Amino acid sequence: MVATSEALLTSVLILLSPVFLALPLSLGWRWWVGTEPEHEHYREKVRRVLDAGIPLRRYRVELDAEARRFLIDPERQSRIESDLLHPLRMQHFLLLPGLIVWPLLGFFAAIIAIFLMPVLRTIEWVLIDKRALALLAKLIQGNTRWEIIGIPRLDDGAKELDRILASVHRLPITVFLGLFAYLVVLYLPLDARGVLMLSGVVYIALVSFISVIRAATSNALVFADPTKRRLTPMDTFVEDALGPLVGVGLVFLLTRQLLYGSQLRTNDLFADPVLFSLSVLLVLYTATIIGVTVELGFFRSRAVSVRKAFQKQMVEDYDPTLYLFTRNLGSLRISPLMPLSEWLERGEVFEFDSDDFSD
Repeated sequence: MVATSEALLTSVLILLSPVFLALPLSLGWRWWVGTEPEHEHYREKVRRVLDAGIPLRRYRVELDAEARRFLIDPERQSRIESDLLHPLRMQHFLLLPGLIVWPLLGFFAAIIAIFLMPVLRTIEWVLIDKRALALLAKLIQGNTRWEIIGIPRLDDGAKELDRILASVHRLPITVFLGLFAYLVVLYLPLDARGVLMLSGVVYIALVSFISVIRAATSNALVFADPTKRRLTPMDTFVEDALGPLVGVGLVFLLTRQLLYGSQLRTNDLFADPVLFSLSVLLVLYTATIIGVTVELGFFRSRAVSVRKAFQKQMVEDYDPTLYLFTRNLGSLRISPLMPLSEWLERGEVFEFDSDDFSD
């Protein structure tokens, strides 16, 4: 059976339907964050602090005073800061309809989540408790000859809502891994039931492995490459490695299935491009619900302990120094502050002196 042009057009429109829904959602988000002149003024104040490379904690009192002066309530203030620290883009709004249809897909997501949580704990035991992730970091450092240092995260001292938006900001990779697993398994000569079951197994393994790594690297640790004059935070290193791989892979696999699915899977449910497109949306929104479950069940309860354990292992292996990386009037400055171990003993908080920001 060869897919007709009409069927292909219908399937493409089905796949694009989340984009049509995402556009008004993104506009609504901009309005909810704040578009009034006073909101833009406060946004610019926060942006100046971030552009200078200074954690928000240093100017927390001044920023709060500025917000009160322009009658910006704390909720609006936190939304503006969060939008600068963890901006939501089109890929985030593509997932929001999944939260609307969760009563329909929640049962299937719950089945996967039941198996996901113990696997997450097992992967955490291997990567963190048994130091497999520390060994991986050592291999990267040995092959690249990068230095491992510490630089305080700019979101240190941000408002409470930042945690919620940080979770939303993490969702796309977690969700798209589910879709990626589904499309890869479609290569195998399995029936529809086998495809769905194996996709769930592959997704559980992938999302468990990636979630523990993302939780562990969401810290102040940075790869410093003196040769290329480049600083790469560990969490950015992970995101940069995953993002293009998943993104390009999804485009390739979706295109392949739409154009050649009827030839590769003759007399199969997935040979019909329309049914295939509908299945993609079902997988996408089911993975969204699972992603929210991962945020609530893992990142909220285990992420902090995973991050601290991994940082402690890096301190034991490398004894890195904590630096302040700032910019002032076009001049960049890297200032050593203290051993990272001392910063961790202080609860990852220290008092900023005026000397830290002087020329």
